[in-house]
Amino acid sequence: MTSSTEFLLARKEGAIGWMTFNNPAKHNAISVEMARAVPAVMAGFDADPEIRVVVVNGMGERAFAAGSNISGFGEVRTNPEQNRAYHDMNEDSYNAVYACSKPTIAMIHGYCIGGGLDFASSCDIRICDDRAQFAIPAVKLGLGFSWEGQVRLSRLLSPAMARDLFFSGRRWDAEQALRTGLVHQVVPTAELEDAVRAYAAVIAANAPLTLRALKRGFLEQEKPAGQVDMQAAQDLIDACYRSQDYLEGRDAFAAKRSPNFKGN
Repeated sequence: MTSSTEFLLARKEGAIGWMTFNNPAKHNAISVEMARAVPAVMAGFDADPEIRVVVVNGMGERAFAAGSNISGFGEVRTNPEQNRAYHDMNEDSYNAVYACSKPTIAMIHGYCIGGGLDFASSCDIRICDDRAQFAIPAVKLGLGFSWEGQVRLSRLLSPAMARDLFFSGRRWDAEQALRTGLVHQVVPTAELEDAVRAYAAVIAANAPLTLRALKRGFLEQEKPAGQVDMQAAQDLIDACYRSQDYLEGRDAFAAKRSPNFKGN
């Protein structure tokens, strides 16, 4: 797997694809070149039949991603036209993660702020360490946070909790993130990678065609009413029953053994 920048790493380990924000000196703040590289990396994972689950993480010990690189805003957000182009570029990067046909896991340690939280909320599963901190500080910076990002994050939280996170700009710790449903699991820092790998292995052992159908169903459910295409999800469900994996699953169940799914 390759990336167009050294600040965003892509690698494949068996059935797991890893996309890593790689600028720990700046707490993995998302630069323009990093954001632009995300869609191609995710497309590569999507197209590889051997990859069954994707993990998004940050390099170093202090941050998953501490938001967008605000120091560069003067170059890319100086007028309405530039701001719209910057917004569209970021949305392309978030949506590349959100719309991936395979399950995605955010492995969160330390700071998960602003755009970093947008990437995390674009994933299907979020597992964090006990030192993780979450915030959307747009109100403290005078920024206009994208409504698309509000939708992605608000689908995870109650309306009341989403308003608290956005309106206050304050930081949530790992305990509050778990209590409100923002993350699925909190583990000690030293155990985070092992916990994520174990969870990814559980997903990777499952039937790829079923995973794909389920993911499409979730994505369709979250679309605006006029854009929902449940027939597309149903087509993938029907394909499961025509697959060799369906026969393998039945045979394995009858024989009381673990199935060996091939994705066909």
